[in-house]
Amino acid sequence: MNFFIRMRDNIRKFISNNDVLISRIFKGLMAYLCLLIINTNFGYSEVLANNWIPIVVAVLCAFVPESAFALVMIIYLFIQLASLSTEVAFVAIALYVITYVLCGIYRGQFYYSVVGIPVAYQLHIPFALPLQSALFGGASEVTTVLGGSVIAYYLKSVKEHASQLMDAQDSVSVSDLLMSGMLANTMFYVFLTAMVVMFLVVYIIRCADIVHAWLIAIFSGVLAEFIIMLAGYLMLNRSSQIPWLIVGNLIVLGIGLTTNYLFKDLDYSRSEKVQFEDDEYYYYVTAVPKIRIESEVKEIKKITEGNPSSRYSKMDFSDEEENEQKGSDKG
Repeated sequence: MNFFIRMRDNIRKFISNNDVLISRIFKGLMAYLCLLIINTNFGYSEVLANNWIPIVVAVLCAFVPESAFALVMIIYLFIQLASLSTEVAFVAIALYVITYVLCGIYRGQFYYSVVGIPVAYQLHIPFALPLQSALFGGASEVTTVLGGSVIAYYLKSVKEHASQLMDAQDSVSVSDLLMSGMLANTMFYVFLTAMVVMFLVVYIIRCADIVHAWLIAIFSGVLAEFIIMLAGYLMLNRSSQIPWLIVGNLIVLGIGLTTNYLFKDLDYSRSEKVQFEDDEYYYYVTAVPKIRIESEVKEIKKITEGNPSSRYSKMDFSDEEENEQKGSDKG
């Protein structure tokens, strides 16, 4: 157990000491992954077929803020969709604009979910985004989850009908695509319900005053989403998609447990109830200490001058005191 705690603390320390560099590398890698997935699933533009373009765009994304990162992804996707159908591309942009307006009204801040959910949907793990939003964000992030989910299903419909849209003799329009692929599709509403329910379950339990709230929230959210999606697949006779659902949920559960391991380290065995008051209120506080491993105490033998019978003395130093002692000895 101590090994895992020390490893986590070392990871945190490394990240905090190299915050800017790691942030840029992470954004660059995520941008390249997103662009690669867009090219694989919506690679309709010959202009963007060059393998160097995603690399150059990813490097640029590493140096821009989060909002600009999402904008670059949207523009890149728009160019790909416009090569398939201008009407399809403008509908996608309209959905993004509506989502951003709603996020602005309700103060949703995790804009990466709006782009991340459609990308993660292609990997069968869209539920990782509402999980992360519920763990780190507020209730207003339901707007980013809902908007990203609608766009993800719209792009799914575009992908499924791409051959018909490219066929000049086929009279499929975007309105038909929206009606048959989304609004008239029961699975669309099942998916939206699963995404929103997962977010709400995780958020409510995470904010509750219970022991191991994050762990319970992660397991409960994944279970609630899995039951809803499984019921939808069984009722609509889509049992062939159940294996992907199981694999995707296992991956999402692993992401949630990794997040809990890295960011939540409360020692509930040493929690305390604290009560105090002022002139107007009584305050009841639950204090839960963080898990920490004390620094090892090392025994240092220091050679001293003077009495020959006492050639050295033993002194105990913690890690910090040892460093200070070494510095003074050098001086």
